[in-house]
Amino acid sequence: NTYAEVRRFLNDWIDRIDPVYFAASLPPDFLFPSDAECCRLLEHCVMPVGKARHIPFAMMIGVKRGVNPLLRMAGDGIGKSSVASLEAICAAYPDNKFMITMLSRENQHELCIAARKFRNLMLFGCWWFLNVPSMIRELTAMRIDLLGFSFIPQHSDARVTDQLIYKWSHSRIVIADVLIEKYQGILDAGWPVTAEDIRRDVAALFGGNFKKFIGQ
Repeated sequence: NTYAEVRRFLNDWIDRIDPVYFAASLPPDFLFPSDAECCRLLEHCVMPVGKARHIPFAMMIGVKRGVNPLLRMAGDGIGKSSVASLEAICAAYPDNKFMITMLSRENQHELCIAARKFRNLMLFGCWWFLNVPSMIRELTAMRIDLLGFSFIPQHSDARVTDQLIYKWSHSRIVIADVLIEKYQGILDAGWPVTAEDIRRDVAALFGGNFKKFIGQ
């Protein structure tokens, strides 16, 4: 009865809190398909409920818990994850929507290519150890080169409120600098850029893409 009870639990809480997406943090050794309990719960519970209730599933993949136990909650590390598993889950469930961020820098180029291939996949954010200005700059520029403006450049996953404040303040500055460089490149190529073009693109990056993807 486990699967039926998990589905009931999910549906009950959907009715109570009206969420806009599911979310889970997963280790770098997450593989799909597999017979692991995690994958069986996804297959028999999260995927059918998400499809029926039209709720995307956000996956944050790549954290290695407790690499230094002496540091307790500060002792987590990172590992390279399997983009092939992400591609497999997107292909297996074309009627479900997936939001994805990965923690390892080494995953980012392959992740962008996956986002080009699956319409049910939305790439989002610079998570945790990638939330530093140099990485935000690199990843935002690469994503624009490969995906245009069809991604979510940053997200508010902070567990502590004051982390959220600095995260957004430096992210806006860095992302703005990247956009200026991209627009200048367009101008140098002889294509006009209007204020309305910029407003449209910024609105998409900072809210519009998310709302469109989740169907709001």
